[in-house]
Amino acid sequence: MNKFWVIALETYKKHVKTVSFVIMVLAPFLMIGLSLGAGYVGSKVGQVDKMAIVSDNSVVREQLLTQANEKFKFNKKIETEKEAKKALEAEEIDGYLVVKDEKNQLVSEYISTNSLGAEDAQLLQSYLNNIQLGLTSQQLSLSPEEVTALMSQAKFTSRQVDFKNNQMNDKTDSRMLMTFVGFFIVLAMYMIVILYSSITAQEVASEKGTRIMEVILSSTSAANHFYGKIAGISLVILTQVGVYLVAGLGSYYVMQDKVESMLGTISIGDLVKGLLGYNLLFLLFGVLIYTILSAFMGSLVSRSEDAPKAVTPVTYLIMVASLPVLLLGLSDPQNIIIKIFSYIPFFSSFSMPIRIANDNVTQPELLLSLGLLILAVIILLKISAKVYKSTVLIYSDKSMMNVFKDALRFSK
Repeated sequence: MNKFWVIALETYKKHVKTVSFVIMVLAPFLMIGLSLGAGYVGSKVGQVDKMAIVSDNSVVREQLLTQANEKFKFNKKIETEKEAKKALEAEEIDGYLVVKDEKNQLVSEYISTNSLGAEDAQLLQSYLNNIQLGLTSQQLSLSPEEVTALMSQAKFTSRQVDFKNNQMNDKTDSRMLMTFVGFFIVLAMYMIVILYSSITAQEVASEKGTRIMEVILSSTSAANHFYGKIAGISLVILTQVGVYLVAGLGSYYVMQDKVESMLGTISIGDLVKGLLGYNLLFLLFGVLIYTILSAFMGSLVSRSEDAPKAVTPVTYLIMVASLPVLLLGLSDPQNIIIKIFSYIPFFSSFSMPIRIANDNVTQPELLLSLGLLILAVIILLKISAKVYKSTVLIYSDKSMMNVFKDALRFSK
């Protein structure tokens, strides 16, 4: 056992001391910082669109000119389309809006040399809709009260209930919170296994077929060495996740009021409960099974530079497991594909958190799925250790399938 921990800690220290690990840990913080900085600078120095309004209805034109704000600056001197074209060519304005009144129906067209952003287009559309509403209400001789009544929308609410002792009871509507937690688990799983699959395979393949390995195996078993590598990589993953947890907690305590105002009625306690329990177990065992699978694939190659090629099937498997959840998780969480995937070990860590989020899974189903996942982890770990024992001192240019067949033959 002592040798196991020596191998695990050596693997751990070797990775956490590298520059690449530090960059990998800091990358999300840098991305968040750059995004916030760019957003702040953009909000302070954002460009104001200079435009002209051309219309055959002077009242409509005057109403539009009063809408100038931080987004738009209107040139009131330009009144005709000829003047607007000339100003646009001279780059005195960014564009001009032509509005025609065709029997109280506004027909508009924005002309510019650059594309109008979707947000700006929506804002202009809202201005025109308000003016159109005013023209229509005048034409129909509607009072302000009638216009308000015409604009009123239907009210819609939903209730989530459960049944106990043949009585229907209201449940706390935490679906949005649980959906967020479910997708957070799925994305965390995806990022971790994608990042560490190649690292794990390279770690296992790096010492194969070398004199160093012969010395190592003279003092410990191949299986013990393999388990130590898996444990070391797992500790590296936990370290990175731990850094983010500490950073998240620190940010919460620094900006507690802002965070709570953003969450609204959702309590931090409910959020933490959603992250713990079954979701956390599916995350941990999901990461573990893909780490073992990556190590298994790495044991089938003889050179560390072949490790990225070895984990290509793992990458494809991750994509197949996560795509249905990412595509159907919000729109159709009860889809039969998600239900079937939630019982398949390599897929359940992606699918089951979404089913938990939508409260459409029973306790026995959860235990069955988790039990199958844990069983698959144990079986894969045993098979991988056996294959590693048979191939650890073999240096071969054979295909991975042939190496696997040889390993099974030697292990008998």
